[in-house]
Amino acid sequence: MKAYRIGWLFFAMAWLLPGVLAAQQAEGREVDLETAHRMALAQNHDMKNIVETVKQAEILVYKAWTILMPNLIGSGSVTVNEDEVAMQMPSSDGSARKIVIQDKVQQSLGITANMALFNARSIPLILNAYDNRHMARVTGRHQRNELLFAVTAAYYTIASNEEALKAAEDDLVTAQEFLKLAQSKLAVGQGVRIDVLRAELEVVEAEKQVQNAQDALKLAKTSLAYLTGLKGDYEIVAPASPEAVTGGLDDLQQKALRDRLDLKSTRIQKVMVGRDETETWTKWVPLFDVTYQWNWNSAAGFSGQKDSWLLIFGASWNLFEGGSKFAELAERKSISRQSRNQVNKLILSIKEEVEKALLELEKSRRNVNIAEKQAELANEQFRLVQKQFKIGLATSLDMREATTALSKARLNQVIESLMHDMAVLSLNKSVGEYYSLAGTADP
Repeated sequence: MKAYRIGWLFFAMAWLLPGVLAAQQAEGREVDLETAHRMALAQNHDMKNIVETVKQAEILVYKAWTILMPNLIGSGSVTVNEDEVAMQMPSSDGSARKIVIQDKVQQSLGITANMALFNARSIPLILNAYDNRHMARVTGRHQRNELLFAVTAAYYTIASNEEALKAAEDDLVTAQEFLKLAQSKLAVGQGVRIDVLRAELEVVEAEKQVQNAQDALKLAKTSLAYLTGLKGDYEIVAPASPEAVTGGLDDLQQKALRDRLDLKSTRIQKVMVGRDETETWTKWVPLFDVTYQWNWNSAAGFSGQKDSWLLIFGASWNLFEGGSKFAELAERKSISRQSRNQVNKLILSIKEEVEKALLELEKSRRNVNIAEKQAELANEQFRLVQKQFKIGLATSLDMREATTALSKARLNQVIESLMHDMAVLSLNKSVGEYYSLAGTADP
């Protein structure tokens, strides 16, 4: 008994320990992207519902097969009659034999077994049950990928906001240096009060931007926390820049039409809808079945046997039901056309999405290069204006404009870098790139 309890204890520890360790690792420590992905899969309620959806699809497969499985019915009764009904019949040896037709307390038992020998409807129904299970798994993988993409986007947003905060803090340092320079010039009689005021305004603005950047970072961390179940304060590991899939527009579109899970799911649904139409046609096909019955009655009757059995081979053919099958057939043909239209619509949408994502990626690459050049120019401009301001060849207004231009260039560089990362992720997602995590099972 002790060994049994110890075994269950180890099993419970093995089941609970990974979640406990993940929570301890996440709280107050650095979290990498893979850890965030794993926590999202473990904590997200949609993922838990996907598991239940797949289980329900498994049950539907079993239910589809029951149409061909035997049915067994047992019955029994006890009947109290007013009188016993019996009669005397001569036997072969000349003696009289009592035959009970109705007992005073009559008892009966019966067993009926029925099984379909051929039911044409079972073929499309069973095939659809298996396809429904496959569609549930594909849809689950698609939703899983959507969740991991959302986690990745939130993760890169945090990284970008951290860079924006650093840029804001650098701007604050620059503004403070401007203020110190203006104050020192005023102290030696080489500056005026308005120079100090302009520098103080620049410091106030930089402090505001630092606070805004801190708030934006908190909001981004909150978004990731709700996606993953992270508790308390945490830091992220700076992610590497994502790599975009390579290839021309035609190649990427063909890859998307081949790999996109949502398109696969929609195509499976189209096949299932087509089988629904076939299932309506099979309702005109005759049904063949076999029935076995065994009965026992306390009154033996004329046969002298209390039990009996029979075997029935039957066929039924429902020829006309008031036209309901014709109406159902017309309805399912319409639904089938809708399903084909939905597939074609999704194909066009995917092609458009891939083309737009590719254009956005090209634009973001160009904007990143421009932003880097603008940052270099703004930094050089600031350096020259600062040098000129020190020797009195530039005004405080020039200095403030140069400081503002440098601040905007730094922030723009961070924003364009984030937009490029998002464009890469969007392109990869549009062509059907799939996140795979070692040790995690697909739905």
